[in-house]
Amino acid sequence: MQTSLPDTDALFHVTAKVFQRSQGRSAVAASAYRSASRLTDERIGETFDYTKKDAREAFILAPAGAPAWTRDRGELWNRVEAGERRKDAQVAREIEVSIPRDLPESEWRAFAESVCEKYVAAGAVVDVGVHCPADVYGQPQPHFHAMITLRALDASTPSGFSKTKNAEINAIFTSGGRHGGGERGDALTAERERVAAVMNAFLERAGSTRRASHLSNVDRGLVDRDPEPTMGLERVAVLKKRGKHDRRTRLVDGMRTTRIKETELTKLEEKIMEANPTRQARQGIRPRSKADFKARLLSTRFPDLLDAAGWSQHLHFVDTSNPALVKLATRDGGHIEIAGRRVKVYGQRGHADALAAALDAAGDADEVERLEELKSIQRKGSGLRQRRKRDEVPSLPADKVESLADRWRSRGYTQIQECPDGVFVTIGRCRIQDLGDELRIHGPAASEAAVRAMVEKAVAEWRSEIEVFGDKAFKDAAWVEAQRQGVTVYDQATGELYRPSEDVRKVFEADRSRTRAEGDEMNAIRNQKAIAALVLGAAAGDAAALTRLDSNDHELADFVALHLDDEQRGKLVGRPEAEVVAALPEFRRFGKSAREKEHEKRKMAPEREAAFSIDPEDLAEGRDHDLARVPR
Repeated sequence: MQTSLPDTDALFHVTAKVFQRSQGRSAVAASAYRSASRLTDERIGETFDYTKKDAREAFILAPAGAPAWTRDRGELWNRVEAGERRKDAQVAREIEVSIPRDLPESEWRAFAESVCEKYVAAGAVVDVGVHCPADVYGQPQPHFHAMITLRALDASTPSGFSKTKNAEINAIFTSGGRHGGGERGDALTAERERVAAVMNAFLERAGSTRRASHLSNVDRGLVDRDPEPTMGLERVAVLKKRGKHDRRTRLVDGMRTTRIKETELTKLEEKIMEANPTRQARQGIRPRSKADFKARLLSTRFPDLLDAAGWSQHLHFVDTSNPALVKLATRDGGHIEIAGRRVKVYGQRGHADALAAALDAAGDADEVERLEELKSIQRKGSGLRQRRKRDEVPSLPADKVESLADRWRSRGYTQIQECPDGVFVTIGRCRIQDLGDELRIHGPAASEAAVRAMVEKAVAEWRSEIEVFGDKAFKDAAWVEAQRQGVTVYDQATGELYRPSEDVRKVFEADRSRTRAEGDEMNAIRNQKAIAALVLGAAAGDAAALTRLDSNDHELADFVALHLDDEQRGKLVGRPEAEVVAALPEFRRFGKSAREKEHEKRKMAPEREAAFSIDPEDLAEGRDHDLARVPR
């Protein structure tokens, strides 16, 4: 359904009027029109037939114990007319209320009854008619009319109504002057506010994000939203009939078209902002809807939080793109993460801590954890701690934040949050805040992975020189990791090389020796796998593999070339590499044996050649020979 209103706004229309005889108004005629029925006004002897009019529903609300005739629309309003004798008498009040389009039709009657409960409780009989005509654009305009009796019920009078006006009903709609109760119009303003609250309760129950406000655009601070010129019922009727705009309706149509386009643009911007909290923090959205947008995200996720709109004023962004993890950043440099019912707070103390306490009080949190910032690593010579106070909120240009985030991504980290006060990288329970020349760590304890990540940045960007700040355990952990990555560590407090305790140094040396042994073992395993791959390649007929195998391991080359026949080589090719690695010692023995047999064979070859040869001279002399001894 197309509308010129933003997604956060519901159409709110409430008007109140009085039916007066001096203006030729008849309560019976008004009731017939609003209920789409046929009624006769006995006072003037005229019948009003509006049965052809479309009314979705008409019903009467009366106080408990009211006589049966109050349910008869004709008798009710004829008694009202009979009870008024003055020719300028006020015979009834009416309130006309728009029904939000987001409410399903099944809720229209309940909404009207909720609005009118106050009038019935004050002793009035209320005649309600629900209408839903189409506007000039063919869109539905649901609303209801509530006609309210001005006198309380009184069985002692002929008309059934009291001789005096109902003071409670009068106080609901009138104020100022002889009526007392404040300035003129205050009572009606309060009533409009009450109706808006009822409307918002029904909108929330229907799952709508729209909300109604009884305030004007100026009072709401929407100075850029000009009010539409009024068109009037007659002008709208003429427009529907001829289907052509006049000067005023063309102006209204242009204003609505512009607002529709602005609303579509705002939707697109809000969608981008909701998925990209960094952009939300840096740029915000349109000034008139920025706070409402953040308040809506906050109240949708935490419906029991009081004054979400008030808290939204302190927020840089609200990130609800991940249903399992909500992230908030406050304007004073604080951060909140909510996973389920666990809340973590880090960064500057201030609004973040207060909001976390409010979430806890509202029952939206079972546990609130404060991640302290007591440790940091900075580039050697940056002097950041000398140039700033700890309670100042760091602020970085957007392009620098983006560049820092890209560098973390290039090193393989994915849980990255870009903020005006730096880049936050989540590693386990720790949060590393990157300010370019300084890394601060927020968390209960600096994990090995977090320290490793910090030192990696020093290697990549700080020429492998760092200064450490924090407790001794953190400094020791940073020193150990720095030794592994070849980084020089200075103590920020003294400016000298950091010297760990002997126990830490001994543990590091033992760890390095173990690492080297494990490395040698891994190299051996990798070498065995490479040799096994060459054996399989050579068995498959790869001449290059056989040549490389012969240059690295003669016995295995002899095993493939001398020990195995073609059928055996084919079977070997199909065996897994792991089995070949396990069988390498046995293959070497077979290769060595094959090489020895080959040497024996070559050694016997000359003797056999001499024993079985025939002298040409013997052939010439015709000597007899035993040819059967010649090998074939």
